[in-house]
Amino acid sequence: MDKRGQSALEYLMTYGWALIVIAIVIGVLIFVTSSTAGGVICQSGSPNMILKETSFNPGAAGVGFTFQNATGGTVTLVADCVATAGVDGTYISGSDGADECTAEDVTNGDTFTVTNLDGAATGTGAFTGGTATVDYQTAGGLSASVTVNCSGTI
Repeated sequence: MDKRGQSALEYLMTYGWALIVIAIVIGVLIFVTSSTAGGVICQSGSPNMILKETSFNPGAAGVGFTFQNATGGTVTLVADCVATAGVDGTYISGSDGADECTAEDVTNGDTFTVTNLDGAATGTGAFTGGTATVDYQTAGGLSASVTVNCSGTI
């Protein structure tokens, strides 16, 4: 009986340490992959235009947004759809001379992309409060807008 107890204790100690090492490695991997360093998170404040996707790489027209029309009707985009944009004139700037939107009608449920933002941005570092306001017209001809707020680390 004494030898069986010692054998069981040795078994638990050997495999216990192995399980602890595995748990630590998994924890480190989860921490590293879920870190927000180097990432920017953008959110839309409007339920009528759902922010589906963002791309955020400063310089060379590197900021873009893809929206889904959830207004219940067709909206009309104009060629220069971004009314205001900026974080201290550094991170989300207006376009670099190109149109941010293609002038078109977007039916309910369809997506459209705002591009060519941030043509002059070259800064890096953490920031909060980055905004871009995208203007459109509703099916009834009323002017409307959606504001995107971004924060994070470039």
